[in-house]
Amino acid sequence: MSAPEDTSGTGDATTSIGWGERLRTVKNLATRLGPILSKEMIHTLDASISYLETGRWLKSQGIVVPRRVESRVNVYDQLINALRDQPILYLEFGVWQGRSIRYWSERLRNPDSRFHGFDSFEGLPESWNMLFKKGLFSTNGQPPRIDDPRVEFFKGWFEETLPHYRPPPHSQLVINIDADLYSSTKFVLNALKSWIPVGTYIYFDEFCDRNHELRAFDEFLAETKMRFEVAAASRSLMYIAFRRVG
Repeated sequence: MSAPEDTSGTGDATTSIGWGERLRTVKNLATRLGPILSKEMIHTLDASISYLETGRWLKSQGIVVPRRVESRVNVYDQLINALRDQPILYLEFGVWQGRSIRYWSERLRNPDSRFHGFDSFEGLPESWNMLFKKGLFSTNGQPPRIDDPRVEFFKGWFEETLPHYRPPPHSQLVINIDADLYSSTKFVLNALKSWIPVGTYIYFDEFCDRNHELRAFDEFLAETKMRFEVAAASRSLMYIAFRRVG
């Protein structure tokens, strides 16, 4: 009687070959579909992958998302309700027309709170993704007018203003990052890392972008070993606030 044929490992090899063939088919199909899709459609497809990656990344970090809320304002309100009576230092990176910094300053009335906005007011320093070109969000160099002496703007590129900035005394720090770009977000996080004690809130306005804000925060956590929990998040996780816990 002959010995049985040794087929150990052939299943994995067959699976590998089958997966490789399917991947080549997908690539071939993608290049044939590309010419009939608009730039906006491809941007939407790419963004969809970023939303998937955001969910995967949060799970990989062991970060649980609490009850989600409807909008950016609802995320703000959850933090504001927790911070209302404390002297806050609120730092905003990417001010544009000042809607967010105005919203926060109108609701946090402690006279010792400070609201500092950082922006060149000349728009994006480089193109962002496929649809947002360099210079978008420019206000022609003009900061918004807000009649609150606690509000101050630091005009210039982050790498010009942050190295010379010294935070005033405060009991609670809130960082609002609406810089959009990986390079800008990365610079801000690195510049602030020595000022971020346990209890600090960091809000991201475009978190579901795996190539930009998400990527920068992922690298920041890997480099600093800081631990965060989700303090508030919108349904899509685009608008999300983290609180340092360790």
